[in-house]
Amino acid sequence: MAVRMPRGAYLAVGLGMNLLLGTAYSWSVFRAALIEEFGSRGADAFTALLPFAAAMAMFSVGMVFAGRAVDRYGPRRVAVAGVTVFAAGYMACSLFDRSPWPIPTLTLLYGGLVGLGTGFGYNPTITTAVRWFPVRKGLASGIVVMGVGLSPVVTAPLAGYLIFRYDVPTTFLLLGILFLAVLVPLALLLQFPPRGWQPPEDVVARSRRAWKPVAEIGPRAVLRSRIFWTAWGLYVLGTAEGFMVIGNAYTIAKEIGFATDAVATFAVMVLALFNSGGRPLFGRLADRWSPKEALLLMYALLLGAMALLSVSSGLVPVFLGIALTGIVFGGFLAVMPALSTLFFGERHAGVNYGLLFTAFGVGNVVALFAGGWIRETTGAFVSAFYIGLALSAVGLLLSLEVRPPRSVSAPD
Repeated sequence: MAVRMPRGAYLAVGLGMNLLLGTAYSWSVFRAALIEEFGSRGADAFTALLPFAAAMAMFSVGMVFAGRAVDRYGPRRVAVAGVTVFAAGYMACSLFDRSPWPIPTLTLLYGGLVGLGTGFGYNPTITTAVRWFPVRKGLASGIVVMGVGLSPVVTAPLAGYLIFRYDVPTTFLLLGILFLAVLVPLALLLQFPPRGWQPPEDVVARSRRAWKPVAEIGPRAVLRSRIFWTAWGLYVLGTAEGFMVIGNAYTIAKEIGFATDAVATFAVMVLALFNSGGRPLFGRLADRWSPKEALLLMYALLLGAMALLSVSSGLVPVFLGIALTGIVFGGFLAVMPALSTLFFGERHAGVNYGLLFTAFGVGNVVALFAGGWIRETTGAFVSAFYIGLALSAVGLLLSLEVRPPRSVSAPD
């Protein structure tokens, strides 16, 4: 039986778990090392990206199944299973160099085990947070998922040191052992509030949230609703633009801002910090205003970020464009759980948000390949930012269509 803790402690546990579960966002460290160590065995700029792309796709798939499992079995069992698979995936990846086809093998292992494990570990942290903070769901989910945004600040230097000290396979093994030792005890602490629990009355009285859930809708009805696909489209657009910059921030800073290697590395750190900060910031705005109003502001900022990056030729506007993109991208990961709760309710929150989160995987894969393809075809990122401008404008207009589902009670 899990230890009952002050409810704020569940936010700390979730943040700590996501700090390690977000290690995939440090993939650029592995990517460079793979190209250097395994270039003669099929690793190049494209193929070395495949394990990360596969992991992000399976992450979103894992979120769907994890959501249904959390709704049925609770967060602790699902989280323990998820982080165990996650850690085992890293340890299994240490064997990829023994395969005649190392990169395809790594893609299967990292994409399948690490990606699915991430989804099964990540989902329970969000659902636990919003259950304990029912009047501040956006802020609570934002704090928890902030760990993913901060992860590269911690895990990228760690992975880089281990790769320098040993090699890529050994780094996978050591990280897997570390993750198993840290994540399983943390996952064992997760639990929902007891049946009938309510937050303290003074907390409810001080709450400034402008909305309450308008429906309790099951996953089948959710998939038939117009608002689900509107939100799904908004999620794809926002994450695609975000990943286009996140996956290329170092190169963008060098090519457009004419930055040195050190300054370009700092640009990546700035992006990570703003990405993590955007999660509680926009989560709180979604609580105090509404998810729709938060989305309108986010797309307006994203429009400005793409405009800056499309016309910039100096460090200051490039850094500003990167920072704005990061803070908005982080915001999506806090606002979208709040939007799902607002329109679809709490009863099926895990699986409903899992379905919505598939947009994150689609946006990621599209951006990773489209951004690189545009740069290779045109020789510059500018064309990609013009496309980003158009997508931001579409997102701003589509945000105006965010409204409650027609059916306000459709459990299944």
